[in-house]
Amino acid sequence: MNIEKPPWMSQEDYDKQYGKISQDLAGRRKTPGSTITADLGKTASSETAIATTLNNSTAITNDAASPPPSTPLNQEGDVNDAKQRSDSTTEADKPVYKIHKRRHERYDQDERKQKAERQRLRDEQLKNHEIQMAANRTINVDQIVREHYNERTFIANKARRHLSPILKLRNFNNAIKYMLIEKYTKRGDVVLELACGKGGDLRKYGNVGISQFIGIDISNASIQEAHKRYRSMRNLAYQVILITGDCFGESLGVAVEPFPDCRFPCDVVSTQFCLHYAFETEEKARRTILNVSKSLKVGGYFFGTIPDSEFIRYKLNKFPPEVETPSWGNSIYKVTFANNEYAKNAKEFPSPYGQMYTYWLEDAIDNVPEYVVPFETLRSLADEYGLELVLQMPFNKFFVQEIPHWMNRFSPRMLDGLQRSDGKFGVEGDEKEAASYFYTVFAFCKKRNVDS
Repeated sequence: MNIEKPPWMSQEDYDKQYGKISQDLAGRRKTPGSTITADLGKTASSETAIATTLNNSTAITNDAASPPPSTPLNQEGDVNDAKQRSDSTTEADKPVYKIHKRRHERYDQDERKQKAERQRLRDEQLKNHEIQMAANRTINVDQIVREHYNERTFIANKARRHLSPILKLRNFNNAIKYMLIEKYTKRGDVVLELACGKGGDLRKYGNVGISQFIGIDISNASIQEAHKRYRSMRNLAYQVILITGDCFGESLGVAVEPFPDCRFPCDVVSTQFCLHYAFETEEKARRTILNVSKSLKVGGYFFGTIPDSEFIRYKLNKFPPEVETPSWGNSIYKVTFANNEYAKNAKEFPSPYGQMYTYWLEDAIDNVPEYVVPFETLRSLADEYGLELVLQMPFNKFFVQEIPHWMNRFSPRMLDGLQRSDGKFGVEGDEKEAASYFYTVFAFCKKRNVDS
């Protein structure tokens, strides 16, 4: 009998390991009455045993046939004593087998780092490809946004928020939202928050004493996290309804229909750091403002926070037409446009809609597509749907105006988080441009109902 040579084994290794086995097996088959031959007849054939051993990535080092696959091994790799196969077999006839498992090659530290870096580059290339497809209208930006915030929810669950490198910036943004909510919300109000995320503003509305909070977000993972946050809070004396749905691309009726407890129309509609997603197309922007108007009572307020289009223009004005992909930022944030149509169009956007850029914010947003919100376009749309502008102010100016009224209302911990190195309050360094300059607050009051 010949043992077939595996394709990955050299002839020299094959002769060393299996040549003598093949010869012995052939010789013993010719010997009448051999106990080995008898034993092989009672168990699996030697060819099957050896093939099984080879398939299990082992190497046989003695000159006998392979044992049955079910034979147990001890820690040294020796086969336990075989069972008595027949009355005629003696202890001396029992062969001893030794099997050495091949050790898998381990990556050293440098190889592991290289492998991780290759994977990171592949992921980055894939994301850039998706963003480019979004720019060419061949992929839904909502899909990218949904996946990003689903993933960010998972990452945030594992992270320690108080160790965030943008902790001061987060504190500043929260202070801005406290001020806006207090300014335009009163006790007993019904509040609708579009793109509510993980419910980060639930406590802020509790301080005002609202009666109902309706939160809608496209990310199901964020809504689940908002549910957890709400259940963990004490002393929130108002009803909370959290819904997964598209706030911008569809009528809100589709999302809220299964929730009859929602008390529409509302007193307040809020949208924080997300309205820019609605300006992908004119149709989407109009649908969003219509959703807001239909959800509000006459006399109710629509307020929020968005990137400041005037600051974006100011930055783009610095790039000549020869610069193909205008980009700016610092250690905290980065903005990158896929083209320089603004400069090539006499420093005007070719359209008020669909002016896409990617936005990166340390420890928060990973190069997600966003859209410029030209404020005059927003104001014009709002007016069409019965909403009158009552406030538009950059973050830094709004903060300076409102902070004196909050010095005795913010907790010592909150004030400590807002204090700069010079003893004043606000943000400084790279965080100042990333928040104080890049964003603006707005508020509209509904003056009349309009036909849809």
